[in-house]
Amino acid sequence: MTMLLTQTEVDLRDAAQMAVELAGKRGARARASVHHEGIAKIAVRAGEVETAERSGSQGLGLTVFHEGRRGSASTAAFDRASIARLVEEAMLIAGHVQPDPDADMPPAEALAFAVTIPTIYADSPRGPDTLLDAATTLDGVANGIAAADSRLRAGESVAVATEGLWALATSDGFCRSVMRSNDTRWTVMLAQDAGGSISDFAQSQQRRVEDLLSAEDLATLAAERARGSLGAKAVDSRRCPVLFEPRTAATLVGELAGALTGAAQYRRMSFLPDPIGRRVAAPHLSLHEDPFEPLGLASGGFDSEGIAGSSRAILRDGVVEGLFLSSFSGRKLGLASTGNADGYYNLRLTSSAEGGDWDAMLRRLGTGLVVSQFQGGKTDPASGNWTQAVRGLWVEDGRVVHAVNDVTLASTMDAMLNGIRAVGSDVERLGSIRTGAVLIDDMQVGGRA
Repeated sequence: MTMLLTQTEVDLRDAAQMAVELAGKRGARARASVHHEGIAKIAVRAGEVETAERSGSQGLGLTVFHEGRRGSASTAAFDRASIARLVEEAMLIAGHVQPDPDADMPPAEALAFAVTIPTIYADSPRGPDTLLDAATTLDGVANGIAAADSRLRAGESVAVATEGLWALATSDGFCRSVMRSNDTRWTVMLAQDAGGSISDFAQSQQRRVEDLLSAEDLATLAAERARGSLGAKAVDSRRCPVLFEPRTAATLVGELAGALTGAAQYRRMSFLPDPIGRRVAAPHLSLHEDPFEPLGLASGGFDSEGIAGSSRAILRDGVVEGLFLSSFSGRKLGLASTGNADGYYNLRLTSSAEGGDWDAMLRRLGTGLVVSQFQGGKTDPASGNWTQAVRGLWVEDGRVVHAVNDVTLASTMDAMLNGIRAVGSDVERLGSIRTGAVLIDDMQVGGRA
């Protein structure tokens, strides 16, 4: 039973349908999206509760389509008077924008009236006692690890629970709702020696409490990361292979996915223009999208237009097979929506080349740089020029020699994607993306002159 919500799915569907019906009386077609969310958070440090919060939010967004024009407005209230004012505001806005034939609702036959919605809610314990116990346990483990190593000090340990509802209604008679949950734990560890201090963290996020990493695993990982960053040195500027840990490799996958969105494509702001059927990455790489993974962090039965995604290959053997399209971006490109109006669903990067666990990937790296964190930089979406300041480890003959700081990396996304030599079996899920460590055969490292 939900512990954090005060509304029901019926409440949200009723509000969405009311908005659509009132817009219809004004002669407009419409789409209404309603959300309600409850969040609880407890943070503990050194055995004391630092933060105990409970919050909630709700909102109704309405988009009307009238005489080739589109207008949107939102409200946090679900009563009839507030929704009537919302319709007036959306209609007023629509009357002041230029007509756009591509800014229309999708055809009714494209809507996910009967698509099975994946399970994204788990009936797990999320009450205050559960969160307090989780944060206190994590804090106790972290402090125990720190007590055994004079270089370490435990930071805050946090437990967060979120439950949410979402409903969508359209003028075509579509009206469906979903319930979702999200549980997160994280802890921070600080490490210090004569050379200075540094902090790092470990986090676990799942739809179900029972699937989270244990307190021991989280605290140990945070401690290893912080401790491993001590004694950092600069390295000489050079070209060398670079190994991205899973949490930094996920960013590279996100850059690739971003270049394949409809908005990037029709605006010609993608380093991968007209990519369908082209090989854009190493031929051993594939990227798969799955909206229907049970309890997946980016699963969903339909997007905010009511269109279902599909389980499909985005990249197969380095060749692009799919884009991420909404109805609007699809029309701009002369294509149908792929059900990705809100972005991509669960993505998994895989490789047919030999990879291996973390130790095996270090051996494949040989002598080069491990990237643990990004510290600032940018990617030019049009050219793909890529520059980042990073923190990491220097490796020689497959063994970590020392931590690294004051280092920049530079390349292009095209060269990086085609230069991927291997993907590790140490797969982690970072939000919507799953990937192991990624080894790129050659990049420019900027360090000491």
